[in-house]
Amino acid sequence: MRLLCLVLALMLNGAAAWALDPATTGVVVLHGKWGDPSTVRPIGEALEAAGYTVTRPAMPWAGYRGYDKSYDGAMDEVAQAVADLRAKGMRRVVVAGHSLGGNGALHYATLDSTLAALVLVAPAHTPEAPHYAETVGSNVRTAREMVAAGQGGDSGSFLDLNSGGRSRMEHIPASIYLSYSAPDGPGAMSLAAPNVKVNRIAWVAPSDDPATEVFARLVAPRLPSSVQLDRIDVASDHMGAPAASTAAIVQWLNALPSE
Repeated sequence: MRLLCLVLALMLNGAAAWALDPATTGVVVLHGKWGDPSTVRPIGEALEAAGYTVTRPAMPWAGYRGYDKSYDGAMDEVAQAVADLRAKGMRRVVVAGHSLGGNGALHYATLDSTLAALVLVAPAHTPEAPHYAETVGSNVRTAREMVAAGQGGDSGSFLDLNSGGRSRMEHIPASIYLSYSAPDGPGAMSLAAPNVKVNRIAWVAPSDDPATEVFARLVAPRLPSSVQLDRIDVASDHMGAPAASTAAIVQWLNALPSE
C-alpha cells in the first residue's frame, strides 16, 4: 500500500509538472486601437517559431474598419477566432492582446471559461478613468441622448482617445460609440475584471507607459482572488511593448501547466 501511494504521488506530481504543449495550443492575438494585425506581428511570429498555432484577426477597432461593429460584435469575432483554432485541433486556446486588444482579451475572458490563459500586453482603454471620462464626457452624453431618442443607429462625430495623447473624431453610430467609450459599458476593464473566468494571466507592463499605472490602480486589484497575475516588466513605451515582450511571452506560455 505504501508503494502504491508513492507511485500515485509521483504520477500526480509528474502530471502537474508537464508543461503546456505548443503543438496543440492555439493563440488569438488581438491588435490595438487604430492598428491592424501587423502591429502584433512580433508576438505572432515569436509564438509560431515556438510551435504555437496563431491567428491575428483584424478587429472592428482597426484603423481601416473604423468601429464597424460594437464592442459586443467584436467579442463575437474573438469567439469565432477561438472556434476556428479549436476546429484545427487545438486542445487549449490562449487569447492575447495589445492595448485595446488587451482590453478585449480581458473582457472576452468574462464570456469564455474554456481559455487556458490570457496575455495582456500594455492593456489600455479605460473609459471609466476620470481623465478619459471627463475628456469625452460631452460626446458620451450626446450619444446617450441619441440612443434614448431611438437614434442609436444614426451616426455622429465622436471623440476617440488613444495612447500618446492622440485623438481623432470617429463618424460612427451612437450606440457603437457608447459600447466602447461609456464609463459603464463593456469597454471598462475595471468592471470586467471581477468576472474574469481565467486563472492564469500574464500582464506585460511597459516602463514608459502611463497605461501601466492605470491598469495597476483600476483593474488589477479587481481581478478574482483565484487569478494568478504574473507581471512582466519590460523597458519599453506603449507601442514598443509587443516587440519588447516576445521572448518573455513565449517563456511564460511554455511554463504553463498542461491542465
